[in-house]
Amino acid sequence: MKLIINADDFGLSESVNNGIVECFQAGLVKSTTIMMNQKGVDHAIDLYKQGLVPEVGLHFTVTSGKPLSPPEEVPSLIDDSGYFIDKVKLMDHPVSETEVYKELLAQYNAALEAGLDINHIDSHHFAGVYAPLKAAFVRFSNDFKIPVRRVDMFVRGQSALQVPTTDAFDLGFFDEGATKNNLKTMILAHKEKYPDGLVEFMCHPSSEENIEELYDVTGYVGKRVNERDILTSPEMKNWLAEHNVETVGFDILR
Repeated sequence: MKLIINADDFGLSESVNNGIVECFQAGLVKSTTIMMNQKGVDHAIDLYKQGLVPEVGLHFTVTSGKPLSPPEEVPSLIDDSGYFIDKVKLMDHPVSETEVYKELLAQYNAALEAGLDINHIDSHHFAGVYAPLKAAFVRFSNDFKIPVRRVDMFVRGQSALQVPTTDAFDLGFFDEGATKNNLKTMILAHKEKYPDGLVEFMCHPSSEENIEELYDVTGYVGKRVNERDILTSPEMKNWLAEHNVETVGFDILR
């Protein structure tokens, strides 16, 4: 089985960026997705240009920070202060599919203009898999022919998707599930089902340095260093080799 362990949130902060680089250097993580509207994005772009992050996708963001589009062009996505609507409220909020597509295009273009070779797309807080965000997300991916993370995790069906994706996606390596034993259990379960397949897991690592900066931008902080420790573990790398699991990036789908 081939396994993509994608590091979400590249660009969220310098501590997150550094943790992702550590995971790339350890060899287990070979894929990440960047948030183009966060305070750590310039630092992330610099790390990419240094060659420390060989593969990068776009972590489409409509639940954190401010849009890259002019606010007057995406009014259904923002609150009175110009920030994206809270992720919980967004799921029941009447957002415009046209505006979702416009903001996705703005973030994608910003990544290209920064010199990034975007090899796939997913979405922060899974926003891109909920209707009507899902419709815009799928349409954009089809229009630009970019591989994506699966879009059938919460809303059934992805028959409209015309671009490559993995055989399965598992979000279980997160929070209380971010343990070495759980990661091994998840991998073995998917290997039994997809012995010759391609499976994606997500992760959210961070370095310990300046981790306190994360409290201003996310509610998920404490387990990030734990994820980093697991994904840089030589024992974990050896275990994967012993079980004939090859870690790859999204370039395999291009």
